[in-house]
Amino acid sequence: MIQQSSIFLGQYRPLDSFLHRLDARAKLAPVVLVMVLALFTTSFTFYGIILTALLAALASSGVGFARISASFKPVLFMVAITALYHLIFSARDTDAVFGIFGFAITTGGIEMAAYFSLRLLIFVSIAFLVTLTSSPSDLAEALTRLARPLAKLRVPVNDLGLILFMAIRFVPILMEEFVAIRNAQLIRGVDFGGNVISRIRKTGYLLVPVFMAALARADDLAVAMEARGYRGGVKRSFYSHSRLGPVELFFVLTTVAAITAVYLGTK
Repeated sequence: MIQQSSIFLGQYRPLDSFLHRLDARAKLAPVVLVMVLALFTTSFTFYGIILTALLAALASSGVGFARISASFKPVLFMVAITALYHLIFSARDTDAVFGIFGFAITTGGIEMAAYFSLRLLIFVSIAFLVTLTSSPSDLAEALTRLARPLAKLRVPVNDLGLILFMAIRFVPILMEEFVAIRNAQLIRGVDFGGNVISRIRKTGYLLVPVFMAALARADDLAVAMEARGYRGGVKRSFYSHSRLGPVELFFVLTTVAAITAVYLGTK
């Protein structure tokens, strides 16, 4: 049986939860702080607390544990590849713990694998959380509003917001394109089974048509924007008139304070 994609990255779910009702700007401030601090710290305690909080927030979004866990399966494959790379090639000058297939696994390599794997999980969890609870248009508008002071420095903030909007919208579109091409190959009798290496090689054959389809969609989108008279660098108004209320301000202050306290307490 051919199954549809269950990956929800970039797919907004219009539900009624606390995070859905928050202004997108209130969600961007703490997640940006988490991403920055995650790059500077090497504390497993910090990673564990932040990852637990992100998973709890995902659970409270109302999407459902089964769907979220299904979306994380491909991510775990990426995490495994990242961990394996650092186990083999990172920190070769530290003490060796054991060997596997002729490669020495060192203490430094184990630490690097753990650091980068946890960071990847945190970044993906943030991407899931933000895109599930905020529509692409809300995120683009939030980025444009937050970056508006940079317009005085001739930074094209409106164009950056449009780029973010199109990038988020293209994630599920490309995934649907990938699934459609894969299903077409399955109907033609292509077997995507076998061992892990064989599956990776056969899946790689699908990347070229997906890439060509993405280029075709991008070209159609450019033509459509030009036909509708879109011009870059023009001052624009906003479709919605959202504002940061007391709930959003309280959320930002408490989350930023909690994240900073966790970071300082685990240094």
